[in-house]
Formats: sequence, C-alpha cells, structure tokens
Amino acid sequence: MNELESHVFTYIVQFRGGTYCTQVTSENIENSVFKWLEKIREEKNEIQYLGNKTLENLEFQILNQMDSPTKLNRLNNVWFLQFSSKSGSFFINIIKTSNT
Repeated sequence: MNELESHVFTYIVQFRGGTYCTQVTSENIENSVFKWLEKIREEKNEIQYLGNKTLENLEFQILNQMDSPTKLNRLNNVWFLQFSSKSGSFFINIIKTSNT
C-alpha cells in the first residue's frame, strides 16, 4: 500500500495592510489551499479585519475553485493566489518548504 508523500506549504498572506504567515501539511498544492482555509478559520481572531462574512466569501471562492494557485515562472515550488472580497483582497504567496 502506497502512502502519499506529504509536504509543508508556507503561506504568506497580505490582507488589508497586514502580513500573516502560516504553514500546512498536504499531499499537493491544490489540497494545501483547503488545509490553509481550515487553518485560518482557527486563527481568525489573529487576522485583523477578517470577519465571518469575509471568511464565508473566501470559503465560497475556494470551494468553487474560482481561482487556483499559479506557479511562478523560473521559480521552483512557488505559487501565487489571489482572492477578493468586499472588505479587501488576499494576496497569497505559497512556498513548498519541505517534505515531511
């Protein structure tokens, strides 16, 4: 039985003038976005201006795959992702930082 290899993805997020960093463990970049969403739900109170409606809108965009991470040219293991809401935009750099 083959187990999927897990990776650590570091999320560097700019939102309404603040920069927030977190790490998640996932098998691939696509699933890491869902893990990141779970993580920011837990850390919601640490992110200034992140209210329930903004979080719900962000969740809607992720679940409906309105945007997906874009691999940056000429860089290894680095992606960019952006989400917009009425209260501001999320500019997200994602870096695969290690294997677990």
